[in-house]
Amino acid sequence: MEINVTFIGVIIVLLIFVPIIYLIISAGGKEKKIRKTISQLSQNNGIQLKNIDFIGNCIIAVDEVSKKLVYTSKTNPTGDFKIINMEDIKDCRAKSIKQSDKTLDWVGLEFVEKTGRLEIPFYIESNDEEFTRDPFVCLQDAKRWENTLKPLLKAS
Repeated sequence: MEINVTFIGVIIVLLIFVPIIYLIISAGGKEKKIRKTISQLSQNNGIQLKNIDFIGNCIIAVDEVSKKLVYTSKTNPTGDFKIINMEDIKDCRAKSIKQSDKTLDWVGLEFVEKTGRLEIPFYIESNDEEFTRDPFVCLQDAKRWENTLKPLLKAS
């Protein structure tokens, strides 16, 4: 009798943990594939990336030597791949749009160029299709990136 109860317990534990382990492994494999794609696209453009940062649906990285910022999306890393020359940027700041004191609608980076403004979204409240992190965590990430990018601006 005890062997049957133990056997059923092991089966129940396996039914719970095997799908969870599979999801973790498959998500990690997808992220590695995206990192490899971004690195390859960057190297083709003469950019050497050290750290690639995943923030919500946004993937962002910088080459401090060539002063180029690379960003794209998780959903379409090749199609959305963009390069920004930081020497052409006048100002960079973390930007957030508040709905109230406790909720944020939009979080990201805003760049002021000679021709206008460019925004890189880290969090969009109305976008339900993609996995995002807490908006206040994304705001901290945006401030960290602002501090990383400010020294690379031409005016600095």
